[in-house]
Amino acid sequence: MTPSGHYRSQRLAVTELYGGLDASDLARVVPGCPQWQVRDVLGHLVGLPAAVAAGDLADAGSPAWTQRQVEARRDVPVPDLLAQWDTAFEESLDDRGFAGWVFTYDVTMHHDDVREALGLPLGATPTHAAVLDGIIDRARTRAEGIGTLTLQAGDRTWTLGEGAPTATLTVADEGELARVIGARRTDEQVRALDWTGDPEPWIPVLPLFRDGR
Repeated sequence: MTPSGHYRSQRLAVTELYGGLDASDLARVVPGCPQWQVRDVLGHLVGLPAAVAAGDLADAGSPAWTQRQVEARRDVPVPDLLAQWDTAFEESLDDRGFAGWVFTYDVTMHHDDVREALGLPLGATPTHAAVLDGIIDRARTRAEGIGTLTLQAGDRTWTLGEGAPTATLTVADEGELARVIGARRTDEQVRALDWTGDPEPWIPVLPLFRDGR
């Protein structure tokens, strides 16, 4: 499936999810983005395509950039926000190279941010699997010279780095591993996971997107 297809599947799933939320759900704090409530995540997801269409990209990916999207839509009712989500944006993703995947990572990670905030199981779709593979590939470039880390989630295994194995991290499922790689867990939470070997060299390597949302 192409980035546009993966993005579309997440947009439709997020739209269905938000369609069933009440005011108390929307006001829940999002652990993966603790400065935001559940409704704020939707403001960002709808605001990002609008920002791209408007050429508002000077500080793209920064906390200030995403926060502008949230603030501009804070008082917009959820049905109106969902109606404003630019469906033409996803059609352009296949022509954006790696950036198309970055936008797909974003919507998928935030979908799970909301599910986690609501106490729902993390996503386990083909898109979630593709995103996990993609962000692990990005983490591989940060592992050079450290050694070799084996990642295990469910019945799948990945390797970061080269040379003799120095550590293994085992988590319950792919959703939790995506939370770790996607910087949705603190360093202390990552240290507390099931490790063999020394986790310390890997603590700064694993989390991507820590400086943004």
